Amino acid sequence: MLMVLWFVMTVGVVGCREANEVTANVDPIANHSESAAESSRTQSQRMESAVRLIDAGATSEASLVIRDLLIEDPDDLRFNTLMLRVLVADQDIAGAVSLLDRMVDVHPQRHDDLQAHAANLLYHDGAVEEAITRLESLLTRSPEFYEARRRLAQMLNQQGYLFDANEQLRILIRDHSMTLDELVSLIFPDRSWVAVKDIPQDRSEWPKHQLSLMSVALAYRIDGNPRRALQYLSEFDPSGRRTDPAILSLHARSLADAQMYPLLRDWVASAPIQCQRYPDYWIACGNLAIHDKDDAAIACFANAIQKEPHSLDAHYGMIQSLENAGRTSQAELFRTRSQLLDTLGHNVRTIRGSTHPNSQAFVDVATGLMSVGRSLEAIAWQEFALAIFSPQSPQRHQIGSYKSRVLAEFPSGSDESTILCGLDPRELPSLDRWFAMLKPVSSTTEAAIKTVSHVTATRDDFPPIKAVFSNVAEQVGLEYRYRNAAVPVEREFLIFQAFGGGVACLDFDRDGHIDFYFGQAATTPPAGISAHSNALFRNQDGQFTNVITGAAADNRGYAVGVTAGDFNQDGFADLMIGNLGRNELLINQGDGSFRPLADDSLAEVSSFTSSVAIADVTGDALPDIIEINYLDDPRIFDPIQYDTDGKPVSLPGPLQFKPAMDRVWVSVGDGTMMPKPLGDQDADGFSTGLALLVTDLDQTPGNDVFVANDLRANQLWVRHDSDDLRSAMVDVAVSRGVAYGSAGKPMACMGIAAADFDGNGRTDLHITNFENEWSNQYMQNDAGVFVDSAVPYQLDTVSRKMLGFGTQAIDYDNNAVWDLIVGNGHIEDLTATGSLFAMPTQLLAGRGNRFELQEVSGDDGYWNGMHFSRAMAKCDFNRDGRVDVVITDLKQNAVLLENQTSTSHHWLQLELVGTTSERDAIGARVTVEFDSRSITQTVNTGDGYCAKNEPVLCFGLGAADSVDRVSVVWPSGREQVFERLTCDTRWMLIEGESAWDTTLQ
Repeated sequence: MLMVLWFVMTVGVVGCREANEVTANVDPIANHSESAAESSRTQSQRMESAVRLIDAGATSEASLVIRDLLIEDPDDLRFNTLMLRVLVADQDIAGAVSLLDRMVDVHPQRHDDLQAHAANLLYHDGAVEEAITRLESLLTRSPEFYEARRRLAQMLNQQGYLFDANEQLRILIRDHSMTLDELVSLIFPDRSWVAVKDIPQDRSEWPKHQLSLMSVALAYRIDGNPRRALQYLSEFDPSGRRTDPAILSLHARSLADAQMYPLLRDWVASAPIQCQRYPDYWIACGNLAIHDKDDAAIACFANAIQKEPHSLDAHYGMIQSLENAGRTSQAELFRTRSQLLDTLGHNVRTIRGSTHPNSQAFVDVATGLMSVGRSLEAIAWQEFALAIFSPQSPQRHQIGSYKSRVLAEFPSGSDESTILCGLDPRELPSLDRWFAMLKPVSSTTEAAIKTVSHVTATRDDFPPIKAVFSNVAEQVGLEYRYRNAAVPVEREFLIFQAFGGGVACLDFDRDGHIDFYFGQAATTPPAGISAHSNALFRNQDGQFTNVITGAAADNRGYAVGVTAGDFNQDGFADLMIGNLGRNELLINQGDGSFRPLADDSLAEVSSFTSSVAIADVTGDALPDIIEINYLDDPRIFDPIQYDTDGKPVSLPGPLQFKPAMDRVWVSVGDGTMMPKPLGDQDADGFSTGLALLVTDLDQTPGNDVFVANDLRANQLWVRHDSDDLRSAMVDVAVSRGVAYGSAGKPMACMGIAAADFDGNGRTDLHITNFENEWSNQYMQNDAGVFVDSAVPYQLDTVSRKMLGFGTQAIDYDNNAVWDLIVGNGHIEDLTATGSLFAMPTQLLAGRGNRFELQEVSGDDGYWNGMHFSRAMAKCDFNRDGRVDVVITDLKQNAVLLENQTSTSHHWLQLELVGTTSERDAIGARVTVEFDSRSITQTVNTGDGYCAKNEPVLCFGLGAADSVDRVSVVWPSGREQVFERLTCDTRWMLIEGESAWDTTLQ
């Protein structure tokens, strides 16, 4: 029951009880001329009458009775209490507070109680600021009034002042037992008391004491919508009391989340010093310092961690800052710490969600808190557990002495050295130097859009044409359904059951038409044999036939990723199947059939492979096998545990298991392979890779490997001169800006689309992420550094509520501007919380400096429907010059989206064949010049998600009806120029030879 009601009702009952005691066995008849004793009896009777009237809702009649009593004794606490009940019942809060204030003057010994209850009345009447001010003033006078402090913490939490609330709890925890909600608040310093879905759009429907601009802004920031948070924060009255450092700091953190660095720079340069009390301020400053590539970020995040030791965002920022500074060993300490904090959070959520938590769960939390230096919190969790599981334990009486000993050693209640993983605050980079360098850039919102200097102007001269795509899979005979288990699981997946199966585009019979290979699971791993086959669909004049049996291309493992490439350089595409178990390389024999690679070393290694690629990464012009592995932990097969209500206790996530080592199977040259780690990896450096891209990203000799990791830092492996692959491949993701999201934390990365989106001649990356983690748009500048520009490109608004998997960069209307297509679908059924489970596929039309969600026609059933899209590959299966897309699905049949967009724009398609370079020419850079402009593409493999595109580069030319020249930089380093290539044609470019018009074949 709310405290205000508790107060009024309790005092009222006390008054009634006292009246009953006085009037027991007394004649009820009385008049004003009787003795004092009889007068007292009359007062008691009138009090009882007033109580009955109040209970009956007759407050007007009760008021008359009480006023007579107050005339007799205006200072009587019992009479005033009854009048307070009347005023509250009549919603006359101003009168009630005025009465309480007068009672304070008359009964100073009751000052604290009366002021606390006045604050409660004000709070529930919507006078939030005055209520909080009263409690803060009261605690200044009476700091030991712990119930008032507890109530203040509740108010602050509900209003969105999380750090202020936690500061009150950190005082309370020193001498008093804590509630579970209070303990949880310290574990989750970044949480919201209100879900965005529960916020009424009509402001008049906001409960005055439960929703405020601050709490709503906080909810939207936590929900991954900082733009909306900033809208609410902008409504604060600058002259208001609560336009204070907490609000200003939340504003700064929202600017950082929204990648509005010029505006953030302005803000930090002029921020009041009082903001330095708040972790939001320091996290915002840390992100700005990371953006500036300044080591001051380390000190910023150290301050944030000291203030909120369980802030995961502060830890993620610290990891990135230390890695940027080359302090990798210290970064690893904080990475381990962040994983432990995440585990603690998981354990607490389990306790919170369980109707019957076990005592061991509390022990685990207390032990974890003790190990990270938060001793006082650890004791508080033990105290709470003892009250539940062993209320008579003598240990309960020793809690106070335990706390005293901790506070004697650590006055803050925590071991500051352990909190900072041994970092000495006195040796951190200078903040004064960095602050002195800050200079305001601008004060306009437009400046935020200019944070990426190489973003091109809008291509309004090439407005997007109405998109038309139709799912023709059934029509052309492409009927295939993936199954994630022997009996398909519809929800509450084991971790490997949520990722779907891959698809590869290849012309396996060299007839000039693209074919499709699909991976199947349909079994119980790791040892199960699939009851359903993979599929190889041969394209014969636009109709597809499954020839998997005749081609001997089946594999009955639990397939995830598949790819194709010419491993043995004979001109025929081979197949690589990545399984949860043993992988397999199938060699194309050139007669329409395949055989397993004679070297069976690949099959001797069991792993959880997510994505695979065939490309040369050693520089010897021989293709290697790149194998990206997700997890290496037998616990992934453990069944999900359910509570007594039939709900899962928790669903598996990647951080609950041991990550896996990524490998390169290096071609020896005699048809065999030698397995080596991808780069200088050891067990501490293993990660949770899902997707990969192999190409030349940095325009230096040799292919690079980008790995999109799930909730761990992404990796970008670049090759340096060395004979040893372990030392040759170096991870430069942090220094190049692709390891983390803009807020400095690892994302749940899924799919990769690669293209030169801004026309500066360098490949950029679009990465799909989890729901409430909008996609990354890593734009590569001339220095080879990537800047996450999702917000300037307006991808935050279209991707935030999606969980993206496969994605591709396409030019659907051939207007010479890159577009994006994204397949979405959740891995958990969170529909009860307002999330989508199945999700729409999105086509995002490129506008040069931004993307816009495009309406698509041609197949309303598909585009208006919801899907569980997974792997995605692009091709031109019908050779009409318009890019088509094939998508696998977790629950539905695979789709083939035929591009039927009506356009007069011209196009050019190029198929590259290496001679000195590897035959597939992965990493070749091609520039097409036309109409006084140019477009550059690289030959890639692996992009999309668990997929392989048709090995053809597709160039939209807009209105240009001719090409001036095509220049190629081959992986071997040879540069070659091709001229007089006609438009609307597919050409084969052979290294060292002339071009061939493949339409003539």
